Amino acid sequence: MRIGIRISPLAYPMAGIAVYIYNIIRELSDIDGENEYFLYTNKKIPFKLELGNNFHTILVDKPYPKFQLWYQIGLPYRIKKDKLDLYHDTLFLLPFAVRKIPSIITIYDLSGLIMPEYHNFRVSITSKLIPSSIKRAKRIIAISEFTKKEIERLFPFAKGKIDVVLCGVNPDFHPIAKDKISEIRKKYKLPEKFIMFLGTIEPRKNLIGLLKAYSKIHKKISHKLVIVGGKGWKYSNIFETIETLQIKSDVIFTGFIPTEDLPAIYNSADIFIYPSIYEGFGIPLLESMACGTPVITSNISSMPEVVGEAVLLAEPYSIEYIA
Repeated sequence: MRIGIRISPLAYPMAGIAVYIYNIIRELSDIDGENEYFLYTNKKIPFKLELGNNFHTILVDKPYPKFQLWYQIGLPYRIKKDKLDLYHDTLFLLPFAVRKIPSIITIYDLSGLIMPEYHNFRVSITSKLIPSSIKRAKRIIAISEFTKKEIERLFPFAKGKIDVVLCGVNPDFHPIAKDKISEIRKKYKLPEKFIMFLGTIEPRKNLIGLLKAYSKIHKKISHKLVIVGGKGWKYSNIFETIETLQIKSDVIFTGFIPTEDLPAIYNSADIFIYPSIYEGFGIPLLESMACGTPVITSNISSMPEVVGEAVLLAEPYSIEYIA
């Protein structure tokens, strides 16, 4: 078979969706040497993909690599030229012109539709195209039972064509001896004791709630709060909250950290906390657990499903519960 997969998120810093895509194509390369894979992106991938010879990275930057033009015009043309038997879009949607070949879409969550106020304008607009893509897709991959139920709740016509495929964790995430992580600690100037959060800095991650909870206990403990992740959108009030709470000296922002350094960061942390308001899965939870770091996360959406009984659950809307 000739199978197409959208990998364009790999051109950006490795956040949740990019991690998902990278893990999929890497594992497919390990187990499948027969089918031909065509990996489509509108921008060059900034690192080398170590994949089999049956994997072909295709740059689609015509007629223009932005504003959906490459996706709605250039990509359908390329899919037809490559004579695909199956197309898998890993980012919720399908091009309007892709109708004659079987297609699969991965849906991570429906927060763009359910809580558009937490997203930027681009996500809010493109999310409106999800219902059409759900109708046209032959099959839908949901990354959790929670996401499947959300799809069925909002789009009852999708029942019967949704498959739950849970996310896995990269084997690079595992316990590491303390003497082997000292270089990473020095590289990012990490404190001796700290509580860690990892994720894009944006409203849905509930960082304001986390900061308020931390402000209640920071004078009673010797732990700093280390926030790992790049800036996303609507984050200015997060930094304003730090100033208001007068905890700037105890909160450390590392910015984006490459995947290869994250196992050592998790291993360095005393606690990993993830008080998100809404998640389709939450890969950092698995990564932290795989590294043996104790976890605190929210008791809503997909997170209880992901962690089971192995962590502490908290009500994300309650500052007292998080603290």
